[in-house]
Amino acid sequence: MYKLTRQDTAVMKGIAICAMLFHHLYGFPPEGVEPYTGLLAWIGAFGKICVALFLFCSGYGLAANFSPGSIRDDIQFIGRRLIKFYLNYWIIFIIFVPITIFVFHRPLSAAYGENDVGWHLVFDIFGLQGWQSYNITWWFNTLIIILYLLFPLLYRAIRWKPWVALLVGMVMMRLSTRVPFDTLDVCIYQFPFILGVVWKFYENKGPRVQQWLAVHTVVAIGISICLLIISVIIRMYPIIPHWSGMRIDGFVACAIALFVITILRRSCRIMSAFAFLGKHSMNIYMTHTFFISFWCAEWLNNCQLMRGGMNVVVLLIICLVISLVLEYVKEKIGLYRFVKR
Repeated sequence: MYKLTRQDTAVMKGIAICAMLFHHLYGFPPEGVEPYTGLLAWIGAFGKICVALFLFCSGYGLAANFSPGSIRDDIQFIGRRLIKFYLNYWIIFIIFVPITIFVFHRPLSAAYGENDVGWHLVFDIFGLQGWQSYNITWWFNTLIIILYLLFPLLYRAIRWKPWVALLVGMVMMRLSTRVPFDTLDVCIYQFPFILGVVWKFYENKGPRVQQWLAVHTVVAIGISICLLIISVIIRMYPIIPHWSGMRIDGFVACAIALFVITILRRSCRIMSAFAFLGKHSMNIYMTHTFFISFWCAEWLNNCQLMRGGMNVVVLLIICLVISLVLEYVKEKIGLYRFVKR
C-alpha cells in the first residue's frame, strides 16, 4: 500500500471541501430554490463523499501521530485534538451565529424549536446538537467528536486484528438501517474512519509491490483510474443489493487516495491548489452554509450564470477570503501558540 504524505492528505481535504460545496449547492439547494437537474444534480449527489474523505484523512492523521501509552497519555492526545477543534469552532460560532440572528433574523428557535432553547444552545456550543444544530451542516461535529473519543480503543482493536476490525466495521455499516437514528451516522461513517487507520498500518507493507508499481507507472495509473471509476459507479447506481450510496464512500475515499498518489502527484500546481484548499477546509466547512442557506441563498441561485456553475466558484472565493481573515485573526490573538502549549 502506498504511503500518504501530509500534502496528500491536505489535497484529499481540498477535494473533499469542493465536493461538499457541490453537494450542498446542487444536491440539497435551500428552500425556495429551484432544484438542479442533469449533470449538476449528479455531481451534487456524488459530493456526499466529502464526509468519508474527511473521516478517512482524520483516521489516517490520528493514527500517524498516536503512540499507545497509558490512559493519561490517551486523554492528553485526544484532549489536544478537542481543544484545537473547539477553539476554531467557537471563534466561528461567536461571529456567525449572532450575525445570522440579528442581521438576517433567523432566531435560535428556528433550529432548536420553542422548548429548552437554552439547553439546545449549550449542546450546540459543545458541538453535540447533531442534526438540530443552528447550522445544520454542523451535524458532522457530533460525529467527529464521538470518533475522536473512541479513537484510542479503535486504534488498539485495529492494531490487534486489522481485518477483523474491517469486517466488523462493514457489518455495522450494513446493519446501520436497523439502529436508532441517533446512532445511524456513527454506524455508517465509522468505516471510512477505520479505513484511514488501516491504511496507515499497511502503508509500509509489500515494498516489492510498491517498487514494481513505481517502475511500471502506466500500470499503476491504469489501476487507480479503474478502481476509482468502478467504485464511483457502484456508489451512484444500485448494482450490488444493499451496497451503494454512503456504504461505498469509504472505498471511494481509498480510490481517491490512490488517484492522488499515482496521478495528481505528477502536477505540482494541482497538488498545491488542492492542498491550499485543504488547509482552509475546516473554516470553509464551518462557514459555507451560512452563505448558501441564510445570507446569500437567492443571490447565489437567481440567474442562469450562477445556476450554470458560477455560484460554486463565487462561494469558494467568498469562503476562502473569510478563512484567510479568520486565520489572520487567530494568528494575531495567538490561538495556535496557545493550542501548542
